[in-house]
Amino acid sequence: MRFLIATDSFKDSLSAFEAGKAAKSGILRAFPEAEVEIAPMADGGEGSVDVLLSGNPDSAKGIEVFVHGPRMERVKATYAVIGQDGEETAFIESAQSSGLMLLAPAERNPMYTTTYGLGEQIRDAVKRGYRRIVISLGGSATNDGGVGMLQALGWKFYDETGQEIGKEGNPLLKVAGFSDDDAIPELRECRFIAASDVMNPFYGEKGAAYVFARQKGANECEIAVLDEALRKLAKLFENHYGVNVQEIQGAGAAGGLGGAIAACLNGRISSGVETMIKLTRLEEKIRRADVVITGEGSLDNQSMMGKVPIGVGKLARKHGKIAVGIAGRIDTELQEINRFLHAVFSIQTECRPLAEALQPNIAAKQIEVTVEQVVRMLRAGGTLNDVKRQ
Repeated sequence: MRFLIATDSFKDSLSAFEAGKAAKSGILRAFPEAEVEIAPMADGGEGSVDVLLSGNPDSAKGIEVFVHGPRMERVKATYAVIGQDGEETAFIESAQSSGLMLLAPAERNPMYTTTYGLGEQIRDAVKRGYRRIVISLGGSATNDGGVGMLQALGWKFYDETGQEIGKEGNPLLKVAGFSDDDAIPELRECRFIAASDVMNPFYGEKGAAYVFARQKGANECEIAVLDEALRKLAKLFENHYGVNVQEIQGAGAAGGLGGAIAACLNGRISSGVETMIKLTRLEEKIRRADVVITGEGSLDNQSMMGKVPIGVGKLARKHGKIAVGIAGRIDTELQEINRFLHAVFSIQTECRPLAEALQPNIAAKQIEVTVEQVVRMLRAGGTLNDVKRQ
């Protein structure tokens, strides 16, 4: 009997690999002779590079580079290079250089943050010769419309007086014009994919600023300023490139990074979880399995918008596999999830304060106990025997 464990991380508690190890222990306690494979997963947000490197040890390598962080501090970022179908892909996680996790709560405010470091990561990959580049957009601390990223790639932006805008703070706020004459020429040889499951437009009430800037530290007045600046930038992009970013689904991802990648780098926006599924060759692993266990910290309405458990569940159902979901929290109103997963289980074994439940050792033990009981139930009901006979 073959089990595949393909969970996302349990946020603020366990990495995807750590959650997988705990689930494996539970399976083997109930079914010692089982074959178990751990396939850590992510949806394109924070932790995606780690998942790719741990899940593809024979075909992936990590490249470290020192770049600027969201407030122009020096940070070390790692991107992954994956060999697939005779071609190498550079996978760059924007959160490694522009992520909210890099800032203390008091430092978080998109009026002062930039994606310049992401541009430096891209530049490094391009200069090393990589021409297929995937950029994951989750977890950003920024709302600069990708202006900082473009500055690092050679674009020059100017204010109302015609002065070139510097690198400090959020450059979007001063933009009145730009030139791409000095953009690094190798970019024309590259194919860019922005991996994101955010479908928000570039600006407006459902756009980058009004939907996401608040959680990045902006107040109501600042949100309005950011939105107006994005409107102006969208017009500049349309005038220069003939691309209306407001019409592109996902252009508002990561504070407008999606729009900048589409307009200026001729990139396309793709589902984050589907991109990760392809890069990790998950479908091949699901074909080999009999039972698939997936999960994340919380199974809720956001899960239905392209998160790992739904992506994994769809594939498992496609190939006729048993698909089980586990989570720290389950939305009791979320009945639609059973279209993709045969059953879902909370790992909470007793009432605990959230801070205690998030402790890695406790979360791991709860996963182990829950998965053990799930497998015992499947065995007692004869489900696993039926699968084995098929």
